[in-house]
Amino acid sequence: ISARVEKDADAKTRLAAEAIKLLQPRHTVFIDAGSTNYAIARAIPRSMELTVVTNAPAIAAALADHQHVTIIVLGGIYNGELGSVSGNATVAAVEAIYADLVFLGTCAIDLTFGVSALDAVEAEVKRAMVMQSRALVVAATADKLGLAAPFRVARPEALTHLVVEGDADPGLLADFATQGTTVHHAA
Repeated sequence: ISARVEKDADAKTRLAAEAIKLLQPRHTVFIDAGSTNYAIARAIPRSMELTVVTNAPAIAAALADHQHVTIIVLGGIYNGELGSVSGNATVAAVEAIYADLVFLGTCAIDLTFGVSALDAVEAEVKRAMVMQSRALVVAATADKLGLAAPFRVARPEALTHLVVEGDADPGLLADFATQGTTVHHAA
């Protein structure tokens, strides 16, 4: 995870700055594991009152000094390579919470297959977060667009907000918008 945080760090910072505009005070938010979501956690204003639920210890640590953020860390089996917890206990904990937004980490996002993951167990936690949220937000670097990984997390029409870099394929973004996704361009 530490190597992924450094890769495309400037792009992830720009994506995070745009993504946090979707937050409202007193929201309850799932922030899934992932290097872009780590940047989102770091970009949350210290004055904003939120409840953040996460399966990623690094995200909890990034928010530890935010006085107005209540942090709920999900339990489960820790996977150091992914930087997250997963398993039945994690899914059960997610199912007991309803969130305004989920910032979902993803390996791939495709117009036909939707949002997907490389790991089956991780995908179960992601699916639970999507089911327990009012809105699904994905902030993705351009290298993840137009790709599909083996395990579907959410169908394309479930994607509420897609935050992308300015150089993302305009045709692909127009197709997402046609399916009902609000596309946000990072500055």
